[in-house]
Amino acid sequence: MNVTAVDIAYDYAEKNLNINGFKYKLEKQDVNEQRIFLTGNQAVAMGKVLGGCRIQTYYPITPAADESEYLESHEILKTRKGNEAVVVIQTEDEIAAVNSASGACLTGARAATSTSGPGFSLMAEGLGWAGNNEVPLVITYYQRGGPSTGQPTRHSQQDLRFAMHAAHGEFGRIILASGDIKECFYDAVEVFNLAEKYQMPVIHLLDKGMANCSQTYPIFDYKDVKINRGEIVTEKDLEGKEYKRFKFTETGISPRAFLGTKNAVQWCSGDEHNENGNINEEPVIRRKMMEKRVQKLDLIDKEVPIDMKVNFFGDKDSENIVVSWGSPKGAIIESLNQLKYEGLSLGYIQIRMIHPLPSAYIKQLLQGKKRIIDIEENITAQLGGIITQLTTIKPNYYILKYTGRPVMTTEVYEAIKKILKGEAPERQVLMLGV
Repeated sequence: MNVTAVDIAYDYAEKNLNINGFKYKLEKQDVNEQRIFLTGNQAVAMGKVLGGCRIQTYYPITPAADESEYLESHEILKTRKGNEAVVVIQTEDEIAAVNSASGACLTGARAATSTSGPGFSLMAEGLGWAGNNEVPLVITYYQRGGPSTGQPTRHSQQDLRFAMHAAHGEFGRIILASGDIKECFYDAVEVFNLAEKYQMPVIHLLDKGMANCSQTYPIFDYKDVKINRGEIVTEKDLEGKEYKRFKFTETGISPRAFLGTKNAVQWCSGDEHNENGNINEEPVIRRKMMEKRVQKLDLIDKEVPIDMKVNFFGDKDSENIVVSWGSPKGAIIESLNQLKYEGLSLGYIQIRMIHPLPSAYIKQLLQGKKRIIDIEENITAQLGGIITQLTTIKPNYYILKYTGRPVMTTEVYEAIKKILKGEAPERQVLMLGV
């Protein structure tokens, strides 16, 4: 197919563009900065190293495996203190991968596992175990076409609600969705900070479009990146005290000691437990533990800066607002720039923290808008439904794509313009790409 495309393009140019008298020329540009060329998989892997990840578990699956393989090829890190290592473990399946990562977290390592849809399905019970034990587990989740094996080498945003509700029961989790390769890099650091500060699993939700695309950037500036390990207690802190791993506190966050810390006897169980971790099903304990784990979502909503949760582009005062998440970001911004050049005003809300959703802020941005346009790569407009559920404001236009191909600027631009001209139905399905 590639050779055919080249032949067609060459023949067209030779016939129609008068090669000998071709008037266009690319001028050489001086570049006074170092630049980097990388994929989304590589950006996540590099961000994990910067964020202190020292254990990565995985079972090979498209498109996630490239990230782990990149880490494997750069396991030895040359630091000022000498060589260090990232231990990358290929387990026998995803069940082992998620539970091995949880075990590493309990010992004090920053640990993650990386997978795609079918693998995440197998991880669901292990995710619930991590939620029950308030383990700071990071799961890097690359979406691809489903259901089942679906489109294993294609793209989608079909798994948002699955990520929100995977594992039975109710417990706190965070979902952070990157929108481009640069965000992939910095978010790969931040998910560890969030996981350890709030002591809960964090799902870094990506998609194949970002995983396998390549882009050139100026070298990422990481001098201001900070590591936040949360409330950790040491042997000295616990001298003469009884350690309660799941101690009831005002915030729901308990002091965390690593496994093996002297004076910190602790138990971890899949069952409900008391403050020490011993199995306990008393109604009062059960209620307090459930509330302890879930109330941390309210704390996250209050404490995490809004610019980590939401990006806004364009005109906040416009009566036309686009809402979206993940990799459609680039096509949307380009489309808005073109429409602005044509004198048309729009704003764009890129939602990054989808759970817990900053619903009060989003409601404030959407209140009173004439046209709310939801752009997603799934058939059921999952983010639009979540926004409606939590803000009571329903998008009135949907631009959706679920063919396995990423959205393109041309089709997003044309779909939005139809809406602004009053020529579009409530729902448009995009079809470009072969």
